Amino acid sequence: MLVARKALGLFILIAAFTTFITFMRSVPSPLNWLLVPEPEVVPYISHVVLFQFKKGTTPMAVKEITSKMLGLRKACIHPSTRAPYIQSITGGKDISIEDLQNGMTHAFILRFYSKEDRNYYVEFDPVHQKFKEAATAVVEKVQVVDFQEGIFY
Repeated sequence: MLVARKALGLFILIAAFTTFITFMRSVPSPLNWLLVPEPEVVPYISHVVLFQFKKGTTPMAVKEITSKMLGLRKACIHPSTRAPYIQSITGGKDISIEDLQNGMTHAFILRFYSKEDRNYYVEFDPVHQKFKEAATAVVEKVQVVDFQEGIFY
């Protein structure tokens, strides 16, 4: 009986010690707050694209061009890294009830890690340039707004 109690006590002591060590590793040291500066977080670049399709554009043509737009995420490869450089693309059809769309029916938001990546996409990326040429067949008007998240001045 005495051995069983000692074993149970030893088990509880080891479990408590392990829990304490795990907890201490998960909590940053106060010295880190003083000695290690936090890295500067650079806000993403958001590239907002609005489309107004030409009158008479078929739903199939809209689906094709919007699918191509979403496919740019994987298709656009940066020449120096040889990897996709668009962080994300999302989009959809307008559902606003405010009647302020001025004919724009579809919206896309692309996110880039840097202005340089966004600039390469807009000015030089051959896949994007080819997409823009294809889109002119069905897109009447395009509106683009870029912003850096959280920067208002």
